[in-house]
Amino acid sequence: MKQSISIYKIYFFCLVGTLFQEFALAQNNPQNNSTLLDSLSQNVTADEILQTPFGTFNLSRTTGAVFRISGDELRQTPGNNLSEALKGRVPGLRIVRETNVPGYTNYSYTLNGGTPFVLIDGEPRGLEVDLREVDEVIILNDATFNSLLGILGDNGLIYVVTKGGKNQKPVVEVNYQHSINTTTRLPKLLSAEDYANVINRAAQNDGLAPIYSEQAIEAYRTGSDPIRYPNVDYQDTFLEKTSASNFASLGVYGGQENVQYGAFIGYSDFKGIEKIGQPIEGTNLTFRTKIKAKMNDLIQTYASVYGGFIENDRPVLGSGAMFNWISGTPANAFPLKVGDTAYIVSNQFNNNLLAELESGGTRTDYSANMIFDVGLNFDFKDYVPGLKYNTYVMMRTSNSHSLQANSQPETFTIEYLENINGMDSLALRNYQTEFIQNNVSRTAAGIQRTYSYAGNLSYIRDIESGILNLNLNHLLYYQPTNNSSNPDRRQLSFNVNGNYAHQNKYVFFANLNASSSSKYIGSNRTNLFPTAGVAWIASNEDFLKENTTIDFLKLRASYGQVGTEYTANNFFYQEQWDGTGTPFFGIGNGSQIFGFQLGQTPNPDIDWIVYNQFFTGIELGLYKKFSLNINYFNIDINGQVTQAGVLYSDALGSNAFLPTINYTERRNTGFNGNIRFQNNDNAFKYYVGINAGYNKIIGERIAETPFPDQYRLQQGRPEDNIIGLVSDGLFTAENIDSALPQFGEVRIGDIKYADLNGDNVIDSRDQRVIGNNTPRLTYGINAGIKYQGINLDVLGVGVSGYDINLNGMAYYQHFGLGNYFGSVNANLPNGNENPRLSTRRSVNNFRTSDYWLVNGSYFRISNLELGYTFPKRIAEKTPLNRIKVFLKGNNLAVFSKMKDLDPEDPRSGVFEYPMMRNYVIGASFNF
Repeated sequence: MKQSISIYKIYFFCLVGTLFQEFALAQNNPQNNSTLLDSLSQNVTADEILQTPFGTFNLSRTTGAVFRISGDELRQTPGNNLSEALKGRVPGLRIVRETNVPGYTNYSYTLNGGTPFVLIDGEPRGLEVDLREVDEVIILNDATFNSLLGILGDNGLIYVVTKGGKNQKPVVEVNYQHSINTTTRLPKLLSAEDYANVINRAAQNDGLAPIYSEQAIEAYRTGSDPIRYPNVDYQDTFLEKTSASNFASLGVYGGQENVQYGAFIGYSDFKGIEKIGQPIEGTNLTFRTKIKAKMNDLIQTYASVYGGFIENDRPVLGSGAMFNWISGTPANAFPLKVGDTAYIVSNQFNNNLLAELESGGTRTDYSANMIFDVGLNFDFKDYVPGLKYNTYVMMRTSNSHSLQANSQPETFTIEYLENINGMDSLALRNYQTEFIQNNVSRTAAGIQRTYSYAGNLSYIRDIESGILNLNLNHLLYYQPTNNSSNPDRRQLSFNVNGNYAHQNKYVFFANLNASSSSKYIGSNRTNLFPTAGVAWIASNEDFLKENTTIDFLKLRASYGQVGTEYTANNFFYQEQWDGTGTPFFGIGNGSQIFGFQLGQTPNPDIDWIVYNQFFTGIELGLYKKFSLNINYFNIDINGQVTQAGVLYSDALGSNAFLPTINYTERRNTGFNGNIRFQNNDNAFKYYVGINAGYNKIIGERIAETPFPDQYRLQQGRPEDNIIGLVSDGLFTAENIDSALPQFGEVRIGDIKYADLNGDNVIDSRDQRVIGNNTPRLTYGINAGIKYQGINLDVLGVGVSGYDINLNGMAYYQHFGLGNYFGSVNANLPNGNENPRLSTRRSVNNFRTSDYWLVNGSYFRISNLELGYTFPKRIAEKTPLNRIKVFLKGNNLAVFSKMKDLDPEDPRSGVFEYPMMRNYVIGASFNF
C-alpha cells in the first residue's frame, strides 16, 4: 500500500525553467552582506522599499510598527518549520502547536490577542513555505498596515520574504541535518501493585472491603504469575526511547539586471516512537522555482510554482487513541497475549493495543499542495516618472486522500474454571471475531482551490519639501467549495492611500479601504473604513543631528477602522432549514418521511464587525548598540455576532426563531516591545534581547443572563475569566459536622467551599472570578556570542499571567475502578492534596473551583545552536564559499509548576502524541 517515492519525480520538471514572483525588499537589504549579529531584529533607519499588493512603502518613512527577523536568525531553529522558528522571536506573538503527531504541522497564532494574517511574497496562501528558503520575516502591526488588508487585517500581518529574485552572483546553498528525537514528558503510570493498593484505598474510604488481596498484590510485585496477575508497563512495551528524522535542501539563486532566478528543493522524513507494528513514518518534499525577467524598459514579468507533497504511513488506530489506551489501561487489566496468537481483553477494558498495532491494519495519508502565480510590473518612468503598476494572479490547490486496510483482530477474555480435582484451569472465551480486509479502500478525500487577483498602482515623487507616495490597489480573494453547507467565500478589497514625508522628519499617512464580502447583503455588502497615521523622526531634527548618543528616534501614532467578516460558514442573512432526522410514518403504507425544521431565522441587516484601532509607539537607537521598539494598542471591537436567543429566557423557545445579530462589544488593550543590546566592535561579538507582549480583552457588552446577583455578571470584565467556587481546604474530622448543604453527600477528605453570599447553602450563587485561562504575557529572551567563527545562540520562550484548570483532566481526577495515574500518590501541582479517593465519582469534588487551578506560567529553553563557520582561507581552498557545521537543540527544557505534563499542552502523552525534544547535527555549504 505504500506509494513509491516516484510520485514526487512527476513534479520534478517544475524545478527547471519555471517562473516566479518576488515581492521583496529592494534597497540596502541588511541580509545581503552582513553577519547574523548585524542582521537580527533592528529598527528600520535606512531607506528600504517593500512592494506588496497593498502598496509600495519605504519602511523607514512609515507611520506603522515594523518588526523584522532575518532568515539566518530563524534558521537557528532546526528543521524546516517556520512556525516553530518564529516562537519567542516576535513581540506579542504566541505560537502553540496544536498537534505533536509526526508529519503534521498545525499551529495556532495569537498576535496581540488576535489571529494575524500571513502573506508569502505578498500572496495570501497561508504558511506554505519552507524555513530553509526564508530570507526575512517582517511583522507589520498597527492600524495603518492592518487597514491595507481590509477584511483580512484585523490583527496584524506576518509578511514572509523568500530567497531569490535579486541581482546577485550565482550561489548554491546545500543544507543537511540529522535529528534524534525523544519525548519531553510522559505521564507517570502506576504499576499493577501500586494500582491495586490505590483501588483498595478508594474502597476503604467508601467503607468497602479490599478489592485486591494481599496475595494478589504480592504476585503483581514479584511477577510470579504474569497470566493471572499481569503487570504490563505500557509505555515501555509500546514506545521507543528515540526516533530519527532527516532534513536536506538545495537552493540555487542568482541573476543580473534583466533576469533573476531562484530554485529550491527541500526533503525531510519523519518517524514516530511506536515500537510495535507500523510506526508513523513518512516523507515531505517541497520545491519552488521562480524567475523575474525584464522584457523592456516598460514591462517586467515574474512567476513561480510551489509544490508541497507529504506521504504518511501510520496505523489505522489514530495516535490519540493509541496514547489514550496506553495511559488509560491499568497495568493489571489483562496480559497482552496468551501463547503466540491469543490477544486478551477484559470486560472492563476491552481494547488490546498489541492486537491493534500488530493486526489492526495500516493507513497511508497523501497530500499535495500546489501554488501557481504569474504577474507583471509596469514602470511608466518614460511617460510619468514615479508611476508604476504591479499585478499578479495566483491559484492555490490542495488535494488529499487516504488509503487504508482496516482489519479487526480476534480477541479473547480469560476465565478460570475449576476441574474435578478442585484445580483452576485457564480457558479462553472469544470476545471479538477476526475480520481481515484484503482490499484497500480510499477515504478522507478532499480538494480545495483558492484564487486571488491583486494589483497596485503606485506613484512616488520627490518634491522640494519631501517625498509623496500614493497607492491605489485591489485584491480579489475567491475560495469555492464543493460542500453544499459551506457557501463560496468571495472577498473584494480596494485601498487608496497616500504617504507624505516632509523633510524626512514629519510623516503623514491616510488610507481609505473599501471592502466587499459575500457574507453581507444589500447596502451592507460594501463598506468604507478610513485610517490615518502620523510619525515624527526626531533624530533627523537639527538639534539632534550632531548628537552622538541617539542614533535614531521615532515617535508614531495611528488610528483607523478595519471591517471583518463573522467566522461562521453559513450566511446569516439567509433562511436555513435543517432535517430533524426524526422518522414519521404515513398511515397505511408505512413509508418513511423525514421532517424538517427552521434552523436559522434570517437577518438581512447583519453588518460588519468593526475594529476601531489605536496604536502608538516609539523606536529608539543608542550608541549604535542599543535598540528599543515599544507599541501600545487600544482596539475597540464592535458588532460581533451572537444568537439573539441568549438575551432572553429559554421560555421563548428555540434559538432558531430568533436571528443572529451584531451585539457584542470588546476592548483589547496592551503593549508589545523589543529591547536589544549588541556589541560588534571587536572580535568577540555578543547580543542579548528581550521581547514581550501583554494584552487583556474586556467584554464591554456581552450576551449573558441578567443574574440578580451583580457579582456574577461578567460585562465589563476580562472575557477569559474562570468562574468557579472558592475552596476552603478539605473537610476534616474537626469540621465535617459543621458542613453546610452543598453538592451531594460529603465526607472527610472532600473539598470544602466558602459560602460567599452568606445564605448557609453552597450553590452556583457562591461562584466568582477565580482566575483567567489565557496568558496575559508572552515573552522571549535570546542571547548569543560569536568568536573566531564559533557562535552560540540561545532562545527562551515563556508565558505568564494565566491559570490552568485541572478540573476535567483525567490525569488528576481519580475515582472509580478505572485507571489511576501516578499523580494519585502526590499532591496536585499547586500543592493541594488530592481529594478523597472513592470508587464512585464525587458530585462535590470535581467542580470548577480554585482548588483545581494552578499557575500556568512556564519558561522553555526553546532553541540552542552551537556552530562553527570555517575561515575563508580554508573555504577558498575548496569549491565552497562558506562552510558551517553545527549542533542544535529544540525544546530542551521547561520550567513550570507542572512536573509530569507539559504546561503548553497538558494533553500530550496522555490523549495525544507527546511533545518531542530534538538534538540535531548538521552542516551547510555555499558554492
